[in-house]
Amino acid sequence: MVGLALRISQLAPLTTAAEDHRLTVAIALADGGHEVIVLESAPAITYIGAGIQVSSNSSRVLRQLGIEKHILPYCTEPIDLRMMRWDNGQMLVECPLKEPALKEYGTPYYHIHRADLHRGLVARAEEIGIKIRLDSRVLEVQPEVPSVTVKGGENIKADLVVASDGLHSICREIVIGYKSPPQPTGQMVYRVTLPAKRLEGIPELEEIIRVPRNNHWIGPRATILSYLLEGINETLVNFVFTCDIDMPGGKRMEDGVNQKIGTNEEVRAAFKDWDPRIDRMLAYVDQVLEWRLYTHEELPSWTHPGNKLVLIGDAAHAMTPYLAQGAAMGIEDSAILGGILSQPEYCTPETLPQALELYESLRIKRAAMVAENSITSRYFTQMEDGPKQVERDEWLLAHPGICEGHINIRSRKEFLDELFGYDAYKALASALAQERSKSDAVEAKVAQVNGTGVLA
Repeated sequence: MVGLALRISQLAPLTTAAEDHRLTVAIALADGGHEVIVLESAPAITYIGAGIQVSSNSSRVLRQLGIEKHILPYCTEPIDLRMMRWDNGQMLVECPLKEPALKEYGTPYYHIHRADLHRGLVARAEEIGIKIRLDSRVLEVQPEVPSVTVKGGENIKADLVVASDGLHSICREIVIGYKSPPQPTGQMVYRVTLPAKRLEGIPELEEIIRVPRNNHWIGPRATILSYLLEGINETLVNFVFTCDIDMPGGKRMEDGVNQKIGTNEEVRAAFKDWDPRIDRMLAYVDQVLEWRLYTHEELPSWTHPGNKLVLIGDAAHAMTPYLAQGAAMGIEDSAILGGILSQPEYCTPETLPQALELYESLRIKRAAMVAENSITSRYFTQMEDGPKQVERDEWLLAHPGICEGHINIRSRKEFLDELFGYDAYKALASALAQERSKSDAVEAKVAQVNGTGVLA
């Protein structure tokens, strides 16, 4: 049994999607019978952030790990996804979300405020006795021991270090042995969250603040997404504006700045020619959160050669947000890693090389597939107006809903089955069965050789 598993966090909760899966992996490991210590750099647990989408492939894990009961009161289930033309809000295609999530994939698709998700994760972690050490910023990692040195000089040893230190991971560089800074995508995000009641009484915004759905405006070099959040105190509207750093009409984000608090004037200028409902809403916004979007090159391995340090989530596979799957991939990672280390043949320090090899075999290709399709989605939804855009829009209008071979990845049945229908626990069970079958075959061969005295 792994006596101590560590999760490393170098970044504040606001700056990385790793927040969701780093506690999830701690819960998954503890659920498998291991002693887990979570090292948190922040001096206190704070509940900040904006909205997050939890699709069936990740809600399945949260349910299995006993987290769902702590967050359901704050979840909203969107009925569908509507893609609309950028300048006038014309609906181009509508894809159901709630019904296929429940009927085909077996677990819900919901929206939740990141703070409420984190609150539920903390509640579950405390419920099963996980130790969360605050104000424990990691200063150094010794992967061969393994151990970490935290703020104040204390050195903590473990059997395994599980590193979910996010986009700017120090552990990623230790694993691969060279500097690997995040790669800029050329885009940025404006995030806006405001109480729905502030928009009451505005007829053209009534549907946006009443109907739970993904509203998705697609346009030249940018998209806008809005959805409702059932906040702990009131219903919120969450908007995500994704656009080029040098969006025409907008104020260019300064070089060297990755995140800042901005004003509504900046986002209004960048999106002034879009659907008039957008500017009407933005008039009620006081400030926005701005940050640059980065990604990472794909890694051939997520494990240090010493097999005592492993990456998870953004540290392993930071991806673009165009499919809203960054956190979901980290949650899937958590289920797989925790599940492997709960198995009798993989739960000792001596079997970590085999356990981590199996983890990588189940996760690297899938994460790469999702990352690649996320980038594809960006260019499909952010076409400049012109002949290709007209052809796309005409096709979307002629093919509503979900079907096989759809040109819109969010409407393509076979892709949605692969993405949302993924069951981490079934994938692991299948892989374990294959590994055990191989082992049984080897043992049978050895027995046969020993019985006959023939050396094969």
